[in-house]
Amino acid sequence: MKPPAGEPPFVRYDDAETLQEEHRARFLAWKASSSSSSSASRQQQQQQQQQQQQQQQQQDADAAPRPQLLSFQARPTYTLGRRQDALTASQAERLTRPLTVSLLGAGAGSSSRHYTPQVKKTNRGGLTTYHGPGQLVFWPILDMHSPLHARFGVASYARLLETTTQRLLADLFAIETYTNPDEPGVWVAGAASALASASASASASGQDQPERKIAALGVHHRRYVTALGVALNIHLPVAGGSEDVNPWARFVPCGLQGKLVTSVAAETGRAEDEEWDMEGLAGMWAARFEQGLLENGGS
Repeated sequence: MKPPAGEPPFVRYDDAETLQEEHRARFLAWKASSSSSSSASRQQQQQQQQQQQQQQQQQDADAAPRPQLLSFQARPTYTLGRRQDALTASQAERLTRPLTVSLLGAGAGSSSRHYTPQVKKTNRGGLTTYHGPGQLVFWPILDMHSPLHARFGVASYARLLETTTQRLLADLFAIETYTNPDEPGVWVAGAASALASASASASASGQDQPERKIAALGVHHRRYVTALGVALNIHLPVAGGSEDVNPWARFVPCGLQGKLVTSVAAETGRAEDEEWDMEGLAGMWAARFEQGLLENGGS
C-alpha cells in the first residue's frame, strides 16, 4: 500500500483495514458459494466416479481466490486487543499526545513531522501495541484451507508468520531469534550491538540480558479466512525515555512487564535515520512467506 503522491510513505491504519476487509469479503463470499455447491454434490457422491470428483476439485482450485498480502508502514497508531479493558481518560490522553517522527530514512524531503496518534480497537487478542513509521506491517489475507496451497490450522499458520519473519532476520541481518508459544511474536535474546551498552551493567553483574520483542503477532480468523498478521520493527525508535519521540515509552507493550522492544536498527547498530529499503524488505518477506505457504502446513 502507498499513500498519495508527495506524502511520506505512511498509510492510515483505517485505510489498510478497509482494503483488508474488501479482500476478506471476497474470500468469505467464495467460501459461502463453494460450501453450498459442495453440500449438493455430497448428496450425489455415491453415484459419482472418481474422475468426476477429481474434476470438481480442479474446478474448485481454479475458482479459489488467490492469497493477498498487504504490506505497509502505518501512520502512528496504538491498537488495543478485543478483550482489553477500555483505556482510562489519562491513558488515552497520554497515547494521543503529539509524536515527533523522523523522516530522514523515509525519503520524504524533510527531517521530521508531528503526528497525533490514533487509538484503535481491533479484533485480535492481546493488549496494547504500536504501529508506525519505521515498522513493516504484513497482513496476509488467505483461506487457510484453500486448495491452492498447504492446509493450515490456527497454530501452524501462526508458526508460518513467525518463521517467515525469523528467516528474513537471519538471512539479511544475521539476527538470531526465537519464539515462545506463551508470548506470540518474534524475540531476541543475548547482547545486541546497540542495546548491549544500555544493559552492560546487568551483564557485568551476571544478570541475564533482557528479552526483546522485534516483531509482534496478532491474527484473526473467520471461517479460516485470515486477517491481521505481523508487525516487524525495522528502524523506529525503541529506546529512550522521551515520550515525544519514543512511542513505546507511553505504555507497557503487550502488557509484558520487564521485557523490551527492539528493532533491526537497534540489533545491528545501524542508524535509525539512514536510508532503509522498506519496499525491498517487504518483497523479501513476501517471497519467504509464499515459499512457506506452498511447502508447509499442518494442524
